[in-house]
Amino acid sequence: MGNRPTIRDVAKLAGLSIASVSRALTRPDSVKEDTRTRVNEAAQSIGFQFNRQAIDFRRGRSDALIVLVSDIANPFFPVFFKGIEKEARERGFTMLIGDTSAGPQSEATYVGMLAAGKADGLISNIGRLPEGLPQPAATDDSYRGPPIVACNHDAGAKIPMVRIDNYAAGKDAAEHLLQLGHKRFAQIHGSQEFADFRARLAGFSDTVANAGYAVPSSALIPGDLRVQSGRDAVMALLSKDLQPSAIFAHNDEMALGAMHQLSLSGFRVPKDVSVVGFDDLSYASATTPAITTMRLPREVWGATACKKLIDQILGIDNGPLDQMLSAELIVRESTAAFL
Repeated sequence: MGNRPTIRDVAKLAGLSIASVSRALTRPDSVKEDTRTRVNEAAQSIGFQFNRQAIDFRRGRSDALIVLVSDIANPFFPVFFKGIEKEARERGFTMLIGDTSAGPQSEATYVGMLAAGKADGLISNIGRLPEGLPQPAATDDSYRGPPIVACNHDAGAKIPMVRIDNYAAGKDAAEHLLQLGHKRFAQIHGSQEFADFRARLAGFSDTVANAGYAVPSSALIPGDLRVQSGRDAVMALLSKDLQPSAIFAHNDEMALGAMHQLSLSGFRVPKDVSVVGFDDLSYASATTPAITTMRLPREVWGATACKKLIDQILGIDNGPLDQMLSAELIVRESTAAFL
């Protein structure tokens, strides 16, 4: 063979169709081991060099997925990424992680990769449609952009979603504290710009109100999801002469900060004040006291979102547009009966 060997030459030598050889080279997990071996041996024997970029260009796919998150340093995300990566790898895709904490321009950069064909779809966990994607018109909430799955998006655009039932999670946290006899409550909440935190706050507040109690507006303290904001929230409550018997923090970091500041201020957790967190991060079971929290199925969440995205890319119908997952109450030492 005087000319550069081609995939057709590999197919002829291996005794396989060109389609089988292409699958063995681009999606090796989708063919039998014997087929992979025959293709690899044939390719090596004639010096065939596999040009992945050229093949991707011809078939219009990169087999790469972009995952956008609001802050890559947030300890919530590694397990979420793990679920995505595992599902992507098993189906022949790779994962690219994008951190949008620098602002909308960074979002637009990653969206531009979709337009350039450097990725086939996008998983968004930033609470809204990323900058650069077509926004739905006021008279039509249909989405007409590239393949996307949202993980915590406001209702509006009809895009595939895999999200947590945050209202039910807030309700479960409130019911746990009510069953322990608590009557005075506070919340350290995430930004109300985002639907998941609004639902979390409403689920808790509505449940307390339905039981005949209330969370006064002065006991609703905003936080930025970091430990220090949990400390600051407790200081704000104490400065207003508010002494709740139970605090619901919208993530474990703020719960940890709240517990620390309560201790510094002379309150005992849970004897004086019970604290419930959210997420069930790895340290929640290792603090003193260990944190009662709402556990999110982070790995399952990532895997489910990835499956929905790949099915969308491949044109496979895989169920409801909006898929909801549940949080689980994990009772530990930071909550106790109020006497």
